Amino acid sequence: MEKILVTYFSKTGSTKEIAERIGKNLSEKGLENEVVKMSEVKDMNNYSKIVLGSPIYGMKMAPDFMKFVEDNADSLKDKVLGIFPVAYIYYDGRKFWRKAMDKSLRKLEKKLNPEKQTTVFAGRVSDKMPLPMRLIFGISSDTPLDLVKLEEVDKWCEELSK
Repeated sequence: MEKILVTYFSKTGSTKEIAERIGKNLSEKGLENEVVKMSEVKDMNNYSKIVLGSPIYGMKMAPDFMKFVEDNADSLKDKVLGIFPVAYIYYDGRKFWRKAMDKSLRKLEKKLNPEKQTTVFAGRVSDKMPLPMRLIFGISSDTPLDLVKLEEVDKWCEELSK
């Protein structure tokens, strides 16, 4: 039987919450999986597929995520089922920033060649952005701090489980 590793780097908890939701969805579909923080992954040989998650910082995947990918390139080869970046400004910010993130993600996809489509999920922030940052990123002052939509995660898991 296949065993799937759902591994993630999370700083504020959004990516962890989404990873746990993915694991729950996969279990409900009868797929054996483990949800593990990237810093706690010791061996990937016991997994047939791997799902990777990370927040986006500076329009790129988090440095801890990228280090994990570089350090484990051989173990990840031909095993990446999907990648789920998490970004607060991806859907509600300026298109310019989304394009920058997409460009970075296409490079990552080329390197990892995931079986399923990479899907960016909306995240959350702990405090409102200062006015200059909201103006730069195109976030209105009434944008909720929590944009996570777990139903979107559930939809993506339908694709993962096929």
